[in-house]
Amino acid sequence: MSRQQSVQDTKAVAALKGAIKDSRSIFIAAGVFGLAINVLMLTGPLYMLQVYDRVLASQSVPTLVALTGLVAGLYITLGFLDWIRQSIFTDAGSRFEDKLSEPAFEAVIGENMRDPGKLSERTLSSLRQIRKFYSGPAFPAIFDIPFSPMFYLVLFMLHWAYGLWAIFGTIVLVILAVINKQVSSASVQRAEELERHAQQTTMEVMRNVEVMEAMGMRGRMAEKWRGLSDESDQAIRKSSHSMGAFAASTKVFRLFLQSAILGLGAYLSIIGVSTPGAMIAASIIMGRAIAPIQSLVGQWRTIVSAGTAWTALKQQLEATADEADSMELPPIKGHLRLENVYSGPPSVRENTLRGISLEIEPGDMLGVLGPSASGKSSFARVVLGLWPARHGVVRIDGADVRTYSREQLGPQVGYLPQHVDLFSGSVMENICRFDPEATPQDIVAAAQAAGCHHMILALPDGYNTPVGVNGSYLSAGQRQRVGLARALYKEPNFVILDEPNSNLDNSGDQALANALHALKQRGATSVIIAHRPNAIVHCTKLAVIESGELKAFGPRDEILPKVLPKGAVPGVRPAQPLRAASSEDQAGTTMVKAVEPTGQTKGTGQS
Repeated sequence: MSRQQSVQDTKAVAALKGAIKDSRSIFIAAGVFGLAINVLMLTGPLYMLQVYDRVLASQSVPTLVALTGLVAGLYITLGFLDWIRQSIFTDAGSRFEDKLSEPAFEAVIGENMRDPGKLSERTLSSLRQIRKFYSGPAFPAIFDIPFSPMFYLVLFMLHWAYGLWAIFGTIVLVILAVINKQVSSASVQRAEELERHAQQTTMEVMRNVEVMEAMGMRGRMAEKWRGLSDESDQAIRKSSHSMGAFAASTKVFRLFLQSAILGLGAYLSIIGVSTPGAMIAASIIMGRAIAPIQSLVGQWRTIVSAGTAWTALKQQLEATADEADSMELPPIKGHLRLENVYSGPPSVRENTLRGISLEIEPGDMLGVLGPSASGKSSFARVVLGLWPARHGVVRIDGADVRTYSREQLGPQVGYLPQHVDLFSGSVMENICRFDPEATPQDIVAAAQAAGCHHMILALPDGYNTPVGVNGSYLSAGQRQRVGLARALYKEPNFVILDEPNSNLDNSGDQALANALHALKQRGATSVIIAHRPNAIVHCTKLAVIESGELKAFGPRDEILPKVLPKGAVPGVRPAQPLRAASSEDQAGTTMVKAVEPTGQTKGTGQS
């Protein structure tokens, strides 16, 4: 484990320990209230004892009235204290969630960065589940168990037989609870895992509903979902039946214990060693002594789920690193250097980039060419530090890209991914990257730089038009143009555009060409990944990547003839597939057709 990883893990664990420490003082207060509440729970039994043994024997109405008034006041106090304790638990859950919400969100981001295919939010759901457990009925029962010996002591004070009977009943209930834990814990965890899998499938279906409908896949996807749902339902029913059996057994045995203690009290009264009042009081007190255990058995699924959530949350916070503290670095100029870089998706071992070494100066515009699945998009992710270099280093202005804080580097970078997804919100919010301090001038300037200002004005609500989930209310071309505006927001000095014209029409192509020309004019360092050559006409350097390896790199005028087919005449349309000089023709390779921003065709060898 690297030093940086170790520091980050320590910070994550510190956040968790801080949340636990913060909750500890709250729990101490809850324990104090719990002691008072459990003492006041003796109000009813003692009242019954006094009524049966004193009031009925003396026939004294004033004594009855006084006792009843006292009991009413004690019950009001009991209700008030119970309300305060429940509020304490609720506030403790809220504070626990508040302390860990940011680390948990970072953990989710890190988890999905490591394995984008999972689309997992388990860390956040685990945190919410723990928060619900704080305010649920099982938590007070846990705090009430330490006070059960007090009730046993009172039972022994009434008569030793009452105390022994209560202890016997408690032992049996504890044995039932332990067996319940052994039998049901695994099935509960299995049911929750299957339920998460079914929910993930549902999310996938909802994200691809148009494709599913267009190609008649509804029935097959419904069958897949139904299979997962049925398996999850079967596991839930199995665990519920098991826990239901133990809950019913516990309830029946508790009722038997309370009835039997009445019989025991009657016998002791008959032989003259106890009183009817003590008999009634013993029944109520024993019910209170074993109530927390019965509550825990009834809430066992919730307890197991909370325990699983706690384990998952702790493991994820330990495994996912927050950003290490780093010194504030000067604004980037865009000097990029890759030194023998090997990298690939974090979730797989195979490297999609192997031995990449190149360097571009500030103000350069690098065109990255190559066939599909050659590693071009991987190159963009590695340059941005989204995928770590497994060997070698990526440097921006001489500093390892991993040493930059994302909060510092991100605003200085413009990135347009190959598949453009927008966030739920308005066009304006997406362009300004949800910056609360964004000005209308900066937003409009970004849109104008991307050539989509008039397109946005034509939308129903202009810049306030909602884009929907993943930008689903806009067409693919509109999403790409808004994504380009987002990349150009506040004129970043380092811009990476991955297939920026894949969904553009002629007007969009022209707007993109103008945007690239403006980037070059203001000296921004740019990396353009493209199949269509409209995007590389302004490039000063070209890199050709095939099968994850750098096949050619250098000035555009030197590299372009090497990848053009022999006999090709610059400026001739139609274009031919782009290839490396040493490679065989491949289907799906890049097409070459250079178009100047004015729309006039020029030779590909000209600047």
